[in-house]
Amino acid sequence: MSQLTTQVEAASAMQLYDIHKVSENLVLGVLRELYGWHHLRNLNATERANFPGIDLADDVAGIAVQVTATPTLDKIKTTIETFLAHGLDKKYQRVVVYVLSRKQASYSQDAIDRAAKGQFKLDTGKDILDSRDICSVAADVDPKQLVAALEVVRAYMRGGVASGLGEEDFNPPTSPPERVNLNLVEVYFPSTLYVADLRDDLDAFKSKTARNERKMVREALGSLNLRAPSDYEVSARQLITFHPLDDTHGPFAQLIELGTVTPLQAREFYGANEDRERVFKSLLRFTLQQKLYKHGVQWMHENGLFIFVPRAEGDLLREESWVGQRTSKRRVYERKLNKKDSSKTFLCKHFAFAADFVYSAGRWYVALTPDWYFSFGDNFRRSMYADANLSWLKRKEVNRTVADHFRFLASWLSALDQDDLFESIKSPAATLSLGEAVSFSNHPALPDDSWLPLRDESDNGEEAQTTGLFDTL
Repeated sequence: MSQLTTQVEAASAMQLYDIHKVSENLVLGVLRELYGWHHLRNLNATERANFPGIDLADDVAGIAVQVTATPTLDKIKTTIETFLAHGLDKKYQRVVVYVLSRKQASYSQDAIDRAAKGQFKLDTGKDILDSRDICSVAADVDPKQLVAALEVVRAYMRGGVASGLGEEDFNPPTSPPERVNLNLVEVYFPSTLYVADLRDDLDAFKSKTARNERKMVREALGSLNLRAPSDYEVSARQLITFHPLDDTHGPFAQLIELGTVTPLQAREFYGANEDRERVFKSLLRFTLQQKLYKHGVQWMHENGLFIFVPRAEGDLLREESWVGQRTSKRRVYERKLNKKDSSKTFLCKHFAFAADFVYSAGRWYVALTPDWYFSFGDNFRRSMYADANLSWLKRKEVNRTVADHFRFLASWLSALDQDDLFESIKSPAATLSLGEAVSFSNHPALPDDSWLPLRDESDNGEEAQTTGLFDTL
């Protein structure tokens, strides 16, 4: 019954009300067994939908029951008024209100008596119930009554399946649970962000046609010979960033109307509506992009991926240290030269990942999806052979391989904060940091042998030059 209370409260918060209707029959069964109201029935099912004022009734005992998730005094007074308006007091001598959530600590008996107009009595101490009253009564009833009431609750928890089948048909496996790591890493950012209107008198902002607003800002910065970090977003002719825009010497000071600068709590901004949340997610991605660029990770917009690039032009390899169960090195970039002409590049392989921001239960996370990227030529243009190479590589990788990729990413990214701490002396401190990977320890154990994919042995005969690029992991 406590679980039902929690579910109803959560559903009400999300404005989902199906569970309220389903719960009527659960409450009916429990009250019938524990209180001995053997002729209790659901009026919404037997009489007509949305029966006025009450939901359940026992015509023999003369008891009417209203089932509601709203625990307020006003709701109870409205129930009484509707009950009287339809003349139900002539048929039922007692009204009980069952609160699906949690009833108030007290109710005004005088206010309820005034609403009842002396035509019937609703005792606030005995006739307003919730799950705690059910449990109190259950502790003292006859064992047969308790077993019957328990079966009603168990059938509800089984999804309405009656007794007769074994408990193993409904309960989760009894094998020891295992720890599960999600591909989520918690994200931390300043509690305050800044919003300001863009100036109207700059040439880049005078266009009346719809244009990419970030591109307009970049053009304006270029026309003024200004350099600015990329961790900002533009929406509805407003610039949004974690950088203090009220700084007259800041990188954006010449682009904005300084009198319009407004500091906002970050939650106040992204919690306003879905559009603001979407803009905030984009701001987080640009902030991550700015952070990673300093560490040799480049954003490839057309592919939606962050890719590791060489530390210096001409480097053939790049390896990064990370700490798992022990300190290890991982190769994140490799350039393969043409065997016939070593001055030319055959293919570049980059470790890569997608990053999607998720808001859940009052916290922000980034979902990291490991991937690979293959490039050729200047600016790491995507290779025309990338699809074939990715297909070959992903057929070779098993779940453990992908899990190790994620563990490396989570460890390496969280370690960047220490590097940024020392760099903050030379330049503004990074505005976004990453915490630990999210995990929980009570997941039912999964039989790995039953679902892990098998390697395709037919892929063993690959071209030596291509295979050589992969076997250096």
